[in-house]
Amino acid sequence: SNEYKSYLSMCNGVLLSPYVLVFLVGSLSAVNRDGHQVWRITKQDGNDDVLDQVVQVAHDLKLSEWVEVNKPSGYVDIMVSPTEMPRLTEELKYLAVSVSPLIHNVQHLIKRHTPERLRRRDLPGYDYSKYHKFEEIEKELHRIISKHPDMAVLEVIGKSHEDRPMYVLRISHDIETAADRKPTVLIDAGIHSREWVSISTAMWIINELVENPQDSHVNRGLLDSYHFIFMPVMNPDGYSYTWTNDRLWRKNRRPTKFAGCTGVDLNRNWDFHWGGEGTSDYGCDQDYRGPNPFSEPETQAVRDYVDSLERKPEVYINFHAYGQLWMTPYGYSTDTPPNENEMMKYSKIAVDAIKSHRGTEYQYGPVYTTIYPASSISVDWIRGVEDIKIAYTVELPDKGNNGFLSPEYEVKPIGEETWKGIRELLLNFGVDKEVLNTREFLIV
Repeated sequence: SNEYKSYLSMCNGVLLSPYVLVFLVGSLSAVNRDGHQVWRITKQDGNDDVLDQVVQVAHDLKLSEWVEVNKPSGYVDIMVSPTEMPRLTEELKYLAVSVSPLIHNVQHLIKRHTPERLRRRDLPGYDYSKYHKFEEIEKELHRIISKHPDMAVLEVIGKSHEDRPMYVLRISHDIETAADRKPTVLIDAGIHSREWVSISTAMWIINELVENPQDSHVNRGLLDSYHFIFMPVMNPDGYSYTWTNDRLWRKNRRPTKFAGCTGVDLNRNWDFHWGGEGTSDYGCDQDYRGPNPFSEPETQAVRDYVDSLERKPEVYINFHAYGQLWMTPYGYSTDTPPNENEMMKYSKIAVDAIKSHRGTEYQYGPVYTTIYPASSISVDWIRGVEDIKIAYTVELPDKGNNGFLSPEYEVKPIGEETWKGIRELLLNFGVDKEVLNTREFLIV
């Protein structure tokens, strides 16, 4: 392109390495959101219906790329391009809302939070306080099982559309027999590829368990008592694409029948009230559910793996970002499972522990009433079909100042506080169900 040639002319004939050339080409072809803003639209009275109206306005204006709702706090965040700002302003003036810019330039924020690893050659080793490309995560998972064969097993449960492996890492003391003897905790992340902090948090918890850097008796006791299953990157194609082409890409990368539109929202593709409220049948939308339930190789792989488990997990946690919400099923309607009070009890334990770490405040409640209607999502399928009793969708920090673009300096504190919340949840669950089986600490 002319842009590319002009950049080369600026280099004054300096011979660039192939690595640098690839990086430049990728950067010049990447989606640019210069001038895009994220607006926080806040209700002015106690009626949540106005938030639903705001979401409908965004949908009508085809502004679905970044729409995040927080009903307990009474706001909707919407990304809007400079050309669409007048139209959105005109539509909102008829609603009882206030509008304020939350992020003044999305592209500037993307550039500000570009990980250092994109600006230099990759260094040896894996830094758990940083973001990492899929290939680096893959390499680290293999290193873990090589170093800890007695407590870690890595399995490939399927392949993505672009033929990347779908990994499961199982961790426990006495791993060979743990699946049969111990209650299982299933944790997944990265089903929405732009939510990088979900993946870094899953990896942080993995490191806490296998390396136990603080030499924690509690961590060792949990490994004595539980069998952990991690799916750290559920959407490997989309995640890889966020590093090379579009930092805000959400869906997978399989082409659709809709011209110019790629990808299915993997968290609208599960076969439980599929196609209901909070999903779209249009392939260009962010919440496109796919042509049928489990149409995607990624969701098929997870379904088949969970179905194959002889002992179903007792606890399921599905990481997302952002909003600081700890949510229970269901998303398809206001229906709630029979043990809703039990799940809410452990929600409070987790969010209280998180707050005690550095003051981060979470709200908790059912998906449908806490964030928005969302049918055929993984947590609904896990609870409604697989009958896994304790199931959560967790929207990690922040509350919107960075949104999906969590800065790298937040990787460590978010990892620390989230693990603290999950540890307390599992300790209390273990006491209640009498499944803690360890000599690492006294159970009273």
